[in-house]
Amino acid sequence: MSIRRRLAAAVVTGAAALTLAGLGAGTAAAADPIATIPDLTGQSSSVRLDSGFTDALGQLQVTPGTIGDATLENGSVSFPITGGNVTVYRPGDANPYVQGRIEHDGSGLSLTKGDTKVELTDFVIDPGNPATLSGKVSAGGQTLAESAVLFDLDGSTLQPITTDAAAGTATLTGTTVRLSSGAADALNQAFGTDAIQGGLTIGVATIVVNLPGQMPAMPAGGVETGGGSTSGPDAGLVVAGVAALMVAGGVGLAARRRGARRN
Repeated sequence: MSIRRRLAAAVVTGAAALTLAGLGAGTAAAADPIATIPDLTGQSSSVRLDSGFTDALGQLQVTPGTIGDATLENGSVSFPITGGNVTVYRPGDANPYVQGRIEHDGSGLSLTKGDTKVELTDFVIDPGNPATLSGKVSAGGQTLAESAVLFDLDGSTLQPITTDAAAGTATLTGTTVRLSSGAADALNQAFGTDAIQGGLTIGVATIVVNLPGQMPAMPAGGVETGGGSTSGPDAGLVVAGVAALMVAGGVGLAARRRGARRN
């Protein structure tokens, strides 16, 4: 069986299993949200790559690269946000209490070894429970999966949300990004190895979004993708985060999830 066909089989199998597992995820109750951004208008998600991940790629002679509008500079890979929406409920009113999607069309990450090039593009962040990053998978110029879960997002390391009223932005940083088991299997198939393991730490991430009504220029400095489970949180952190966003002139994306893993 060719490398491309083996990779396709691994991706499809992993995606199917993860889709079935996700069918049991909670949905919003018949409650009013406490904050929402109905139409995300820009800024970026990016990941400061972990040295363990880049060292592993080097040992496998796999070279990372960018696709489309993505950038890779100073150890961080960044993807522009192109759309999506986020709704926040009071903890206990809905599970997960943060729902929505953050889209990154037209950009992605490539992994190349010799003549084998795997492309991961059009990322979508789901901030729910579990929080994931999915994307399109291609190899050899052919699409292997339109949407497969590529990374798991661990919000237990998330830092308090920050806002910049002058710039009209909200920032969440500190989420740990880990390779999903399905993506690890697919990459092992593609590169003829068994060294890539699910759960491998890819890096620490940040999301920067525009608050409603704001279309500012990109702020100076690096920004790194956010996410994390949003069940069982510290309600005080959530409400305080939403209040901070509202004071800054926007509403939404109050993903104060550090307390989720403490309780």
